[in-house]
Amino acid sequence: MIKCDRLESDLVVLQKYTLEDIPQLFEAIKVSTDRVYPWLPWCHPNYTIAETKEWLKTRPQCWNEGKEFGFSIRNRQDRIVGGCGIGIRSLPWSGNLGYWLKTGATGKGYATAATKLLAQFGIQQLQLKRIEIVASVDNLPSQRVAERAGAYKEGISKNRLLIPISH
Repeated sequence: MIKCDRLESDLVVLQKYTLEDIPQLFEAIKVSTDRVYPWLPWCHPNYTIAETKEWLKTRPQCWNEGKEFGFSIRNRQDRIVGGCGIGIRSLPWSGNLGYWLKTGATGKGYATAATKLLAQFGIQQLQLKRIEIVASVDNLPSQRVAERAGAYKEGISKNRLLIPISH
């Protein structure tokens, strides 16, 4: 079992999700719906605190089974400013890295710092050989984060993401 509850840089702390995160995480999601929902359908306009609770309850099992490794992104004042994680693909040496930021927390380098920490965790702790970041061709901010973190564009996979609304 992978044991790593906290990853740190000068800018952010990645903290393994716990049920204590419910209030801050819900608040971060709720204020970010307009900006995040176009890219992440789970962050819908009618999102409820019950959804946050149910999702957080599933995190320990996903972690223990080696399927998903998720963290809250926190600023140095210990406030949740987003979330990130690595989902293990069908090939055990490959992972999909994802991130989102709270409205008002963008443009400060949090997502880039979190992505770098998470990629390092994936390589060193999870022993991954390949880490993908999948972003819509229309989600330029997410693509820029990936580039600033050191990722490079391999190509466009048609119909890889099914985005439910138009932009």
